[in-house]
Amino acid sequence: MIYSKEKLEKFEKRWTTPEGKRLIKAIKQSRAYLSPVLFKKKVKNFPHTHEPEVRDGIDLRGAPLAGFDFRVPIQEEDDGFAEEIAILANIHFEGANLKHCNFEEGKIHDCYFEHSDLSHSDFHSATINTCSFRDAELQGTNFQGAKLINCNFVDTSIKDLTTTNAIVDQKTNFGKILRSEKASSYHVASIEYKQIKQMYKNSSLHDKADYYHYRGMVAKRKILPRTNPMRGLNFVFGDLLSKYGTSFIRVLLASALVIVTCAGFYTNHNSLLYHNAPVTHDYFGHALYFSIVTFTTLGYGDVHAVGPMRFLAAGESFIGAALMALFTVIVARMIIRD
Repeated sequence: MIYSKEKLEKFEKRWTTPEGKRLIKAIKQSRAYLSPVLFKKKVKNFPHTHEPEVRDGIDLRGAPLAGFDFRVPIQEEDDGFAEEIAILANIHFEGANLKHCNFEEGKIHDCYFEHSDLSHSDFHSATINTCSFRDAELQGTNFQGAKLINCNFVDTSIKDLTTTNAIVDQKTNFGKILRSEKASSYHVASIEYKQIKQMYKNSSLHDKADYYHYRGMVAKRKILPRTNPMRGLNFVFGDLLSKYGTSFIRVLLASALVIVTCAGFYTNHNSLLYHNAPVTHDYFGHALYFSIVTFTTLGYGDVHAVGPMRFLAAGESFIGAALMALFTVIVARMIIRD
């Protein structure tokens, strides 16, 4: 749930009272968050715990739990093998202080971490299903080897996030634009976009990976001052032309624009000869045909330019060769990637 700043402050203040401090100690010792029934008994008549949005869950909104180890020992009956994992379900952590907490090897689902501070917490190898981290602080948080399924990271601070070997599913959402880019921290944003791209790439979600590659390149471009001419060239030849190597459609559209524009110039200047004779009918048709042949560097020779338009034809051939090479690279990349 997304709460106002005033509401979050109320959640935090209730834990600073003597009763709140006693409850936090009891919850930690008994691990009452594992059982909704046990939790309800311990927090009976505690402020806000009977609100409709937490009626069927566990209300730890605003709780000071920094450094807590949420793992519990699990033992296999057959071979005696034991391990510690965090098992969390339907818990409301909105606005909670969860710095340096341990969720390693966790099975975490239907939990709400909005506005919480998870700085430097450890989710190593955890499976996180249908959880929301919206507006949370995840600076330095470890998601190495984690599985993120249907999770929401919109407007989350993910600076220095560790995501090695982490995988995500199609429904996991980091938002179209990261919070760091909205705050004009373009260098940080470019690094974060690269991390997200790698997670989607590891998960074989290449369309998503391409989008965050594009956003990362946009962030890099914005690092340059507006007065720097390289920023404009980067926009035209990188963004507009091919969406930084992710869109062959844009290359095709640019190619069509060059062909039609050049054909218009050939038509207006009456500079074409067909078998060494002036063109007398369907001039634009001949101009378009010549422009296509020139752009693709076929050079049949039945129609050719004379006068100054020869230099335009030479330039069109150069542009055509470059755009066809770019088109080939983008399509080949899409075909061979795993």
